[in-house]
Amino acid sequence: MAIFGSQGIRDAMTKSYHKHISDLDPKKIPDGTSLHQAALYGALATRYIVSLKPKAEVVVWLEIAPFMRLPSNDAVNALAEYVVYKEMPTEARVATLTSQVRKGWSLLPQEEQETLKAVAEINGVAWLSLL
Repeated sequence: MAIFGSQGIRDAMTKSYHKHISDLDPKKIPDGTSLHQAALYGALATRYIVSLKPKAEVVVWLEIAPFMRLPSNDAVNALAEYVVYKEMPTEARVATLTSQVRKGWSLLPQEEQETLKAVAEINGVAWLSLL
C-alpha cells in the first residue's frame, strides 16, 4: 500500500471505504441509504476531515452521486480516482474516471439528474466537467 502521491490517495480511499463497510451498523443508516452508499459517503467525508477541508453534508452527497449506483468495486475505484482528480489532477486517470462518472450518471433517473446537476452547479462540484 502506497502512502504518498496519487497511489497513496487511491489506497487510502479504498481502505477508508472498506473500513466504513465493516464498521457501519446497518441499523443506524437512514432509510433508503444502502451500506455501500453510506461507506462511499464516509470515505469521502473522512478524506475532507483529515485534509482539514470539511464539506457540508449535502456537498459530500452531491459528490458521490455519480458513483452510488455503480457496482461497489467500480464505485470505490472511481471515487478514489475522483479524489486524485481533485487533489493531483495531473496524476489522475481522467479517461477512466470520465467513463465511470458518465456510466454512474446514466444509471440515475432523468428527473434526479436534472435536480442534482442544478445543485451541483451551484456548489461547484468537480465531476460536472466530466459529464
